[in-house]
Amino acid sequence: MRIFHLVFISVLLVALVVSGKKIAANLHQEAIQQATKNLELTRDIRIAQLNSEVKTMYSENRFWAESKLVKEGMSQVLKGWNLLSIDPKNTARKLYITDNPLFPNYTANYLNANDGSLYSASHEKIHKLLRGLTNNRGYYDVYLIANNGDIVYTVYKEDDYATNLLTGKYRDSTLGQGFREVQESTNLNHVALYDFTPYQPSNNKPASFILSSIVDNNNRTQGIIAFQLPTEALDKILKSVVTKNKKITIMPVGPDHLLRNRTEQEKIKEKQNNAAITKALEGKTGIENIIESDQKTYLTAYAPFNFSMNILGNTNKNTWGIIVKQDINEVLDPVNKHIKKWLSLLLGLALLSLLLSWLFTRGKEDLAITEEEETHRPV
Repeated sequence: MRIFHLVFISVLLVALVVSGKKIAANLHQEAIQQATKNLELTRDIRIAQLNSEVKTMYSENRFWAESKLVKEGMSQVLKGWNLLSIDPKNTARKLYITDNPLFPNYTANYLNANDGSLYSASHEKIHKLLRGLTNNRGYYDVYLIANNGDIVYTVYKEDDYATNLLTGKYRDSTLGQGFREVQESTNLNHVALYDFTPYQPSNNKPASFILSSIVDNNNRTQGIIAFQLPTEALDKILKSVVTKNKKITIMPVGPDHLLRNRTEQEKIKEKQNNAAITKALEGKTGIENIIESDQKTYLTAYAPFNFSMNILGNTNKNTWGIIVKQDINEVLDPVNKHIKKWLSLLLGLALLSLLLSWLFTRGKEDLAITEEEETHRPV
């Protein structure tokens, strides 16, 4: 019977190994398929949300550019600017920066320099309107720019206020580039949209700008209105998904290979490079396993996102790669735990069966020996 037990154990173990491997492979495949669907869905939803947010910003920029209140306010601000002094830029900076008692932390609360000028009176009126816009919609700043390049108004009076975007020190910034793009366009409704880059007047924080012309009732350009776009709205959309057992990381990567959100602070200034990012920036969509610099393997869904395509036509200047990834070990860990429990249960049942079988055969052997002893007992 011992030979029978050994054969039984061997067959049982082989069956457990074969069936276990097959079941594990199937469960792994199902887990990866489910994770793939989740990552692709997360990627596509985030891109749709980004499109919606950017379209809203575009619509708002055009709405305010065409607003009667902004047109009238711009007209009055320009009149006041031209009457301010022979050097309106220096005078405005003295009134609203140098001599501003609320500078630098509370400049948005400074309505009027009380110098008796038309500029300050018109500043107070337009400031109440555009400060409300920044508060309600979260824009970092709003600019009114004259046709000659003078920044005649901003909400927060940073260092770019009362400088010139054609000749001043910020002429090569993305705000300056956007100003020239709108000016040079023959389409009065043209909108310029520039990607997030470090912007010196905002302490080198990433800044993006959307600009369009303010056109009067005679179809003449009064100037340009610009919004400095907030990162907060995009950060909310692109926030990583963290639960008790998993983390889905979302990374928007620009053409310079830098992150466009601030949720990964430790990586915001590090260039991001891997095969998925390269493919996304090339306009490709897909999902694959990527081994990253930490030597971990990530299931990575990727796709391009061009936040100017839907409003400015097909252009590659603002193409991002949207990366949505999850550590493959996190994907498979719940399955592996389930498999271990299942195998432990099967092994326990097998050992119990073996024990019962051994007890049963041992009982039969003992009974046979007893009967044989009874037979040969002398009478």
